Amino acid sequence: MDTTMLVVTTDFHSAVPGGRAMLAAVRQWRARGALVVDAGDFFGGNAFHEFSDGRVEERLLAELYDALVPGNHDLADLMRLADPGRFPPVVCANLRPPDEFGGRWVSSLLLPEREPRVGIVGYLGQQAFETIPPTERAGFRFVPPTADLIATERDRLLSEGADVVIGVSHTGFAHDVTDQEHGWPLKLVVAGHCHSPSYHWASAGRHVVKAPEVGAGLLRIGLDPTGDHTFSNETFTPSANVPPGLDGLEEVLTEYAVWGGERLGTLSARLDTREDVARVLAECARTAANADGFVLNLGSLRAGLPQTVTRQSLMDCVPFDADLVLVDSTHPVETVLAGARQLGEAPIASTQTASGTSACAIATTSYLAERLGLAARPAVPPCTLRDTLTDLVRSPHE
Repeated sequence: MDTTMLVVTTDFHSAVPGGRAMLAAVRQWRARGALVVDAGDFFGGNAFHEFSDGRVEERLLAELYDALVPGNHDLADLMRLADPGRFPPVVCANLRPPDEFGGRWVSSLLLPEREPRVGIVGYLGQQAFETIPPTERAGFRFVPPTADLIATERDRLLSEGADVVIGVSHTGFAHDVTDQEHGWPLKLVVAGHCHSPSYHWASAGRHVVKAPEVGAGLLRIGLDPTGDHTFSNETFTPSANVPPGLDGLEEVLTEYAVWGGERLGTLSARLDTREDVARVLAECARTAANADGFVLNLGSLRAGLPQTVTRQSLMDCVPFDADLVLVDSTHPVETVLAGARQLGEAPIASTQTASGTSACAIATTSYLAERLGLAARPAVPPCTLRDTLTDLVRSPHE
């Protein structure tokens, strides 16, 4: 290679079954000498993660990647690595793990030697950090990723021999563009976190670039010390063929198909989108919690539901379970909705009354109550989102 080739993935979200073609391409690029980095959220977000408990994803990262930046869905898995000695370095300048973390965690990193020599500075955005459930971020020490902090890491890498220093950000494409418009200390930033239709922004030699999410593709960057970088997205279909034995995943995917194929029940009609599921689920959860109103964050759901619901389809729909809780004091539903929107959530409500302006007894999820700072207690009897959805889909005879 005339330049250092950097291959980047982001927001993979445990998409192993549909992402095998992407993983095969990463393997091939690595064999050709490319450096491979993930920009966060490699773990979590679908039924496969529930099946594998992150172990398959950990193995893939250990085999294929030179470094990764932590995303908001990664912390729990990073804290339970089965083989931390084989795991690639975790790179994040503004987040420090608890002492119990078994792997290698650094603020910035010189990647394995190529010409030109590449350094990366990883960082996690504040909004992304605040979406992490408190139990998962307990013990982590976070500071905002300021320009001064990033510049200090950049200068250290340059002093250690880096020819090119890039940012790998789990902050969101639009936020990274705003940083660049205000003179961010790194002229090239790889974005992660917010799924968006934008993949490349450029202005006056500055760039924000992003890879396709959820195993749909990868980003190739030809890094040049003069700043004349090249960028290319490579995309794949979930049905793309992977040569047998290439990735060693046949056995585990066969087991996953059996596990996920268990039939849980049926719906009266399919719910095509996660918005359709949210409206039905919010009403069922309000009834289960015996409340006047229920507020659900749409981010708890990731897909619609077929009429015949299997374990895989249910967990693909609700990959992030949460307890149902009753808020200790009464609030107007519209006030709770407005507070959730200010935090960047997309809330959906179910109420007994036509108006949400009067104070009433509200239930929600433990996640959203914690984000909103609302004192709450568990629903009686205890119940979770998945419990509620499972009860909804089960046929009477099941």
